[in-house]
Amino acid sequence: MNKESKNLIINKLKTNKKITTIIIVIASFLLVLSLTFFTNTKKVEEETNFAEEYVKSLENRLTEVLSKIEGAKDVNVIIKAESGLETVLATETIIKENGNIKETIETPITVNGKTVVLKELYPKITGVLIVTEGANNISLNTKLINATTSLLGVDIKNIQIISTK
Repeated sequence: MNKESKNLIINKLKTNKKITTIIIVIASFLLVLSLTFFTNTKKVEEETNFAEEYVKSLENRLTEVLSKIEGAKDVNVIIKAESGLETVLATETIIKENGNIKETIETPITVNGKTVVLKELYPKITGVLIVTEGANNISLNTKLINATTSLLGVDIKNIQIISTK
């Protein structure tokens, strides 16, 4: 594009306010869209990191506790979780009626510029693998299962205990 063409386009933009307004609106929309995308991506990463740290912490604590049970030696625990941290926000629901059409708008409630959080749901544990020396002992196996179900609230069918070599 040569210099004369560029100047012609710039002059048209300066004189035609509709085109200028449309360009500003589109640019603003794209800016908001990009900021929303990057903010949501960062939030998902933070929640994923939190979930991983939470599960790792549970694995360490459960390993430590199960290691103290008589007969359990060299205990290793792996926990499988279904999802990351889920945050439940306080929201306000507004229903707008326009003739036969009802539009429901849900917006987060904020106090002093901060969104109100009702509760945080930790990742749901879907499976536990316990590897330990002596797991072939039925008494020890029962103690490990009872301790795990008590501490994590996991169904017995989602707990697997395997003996080491």
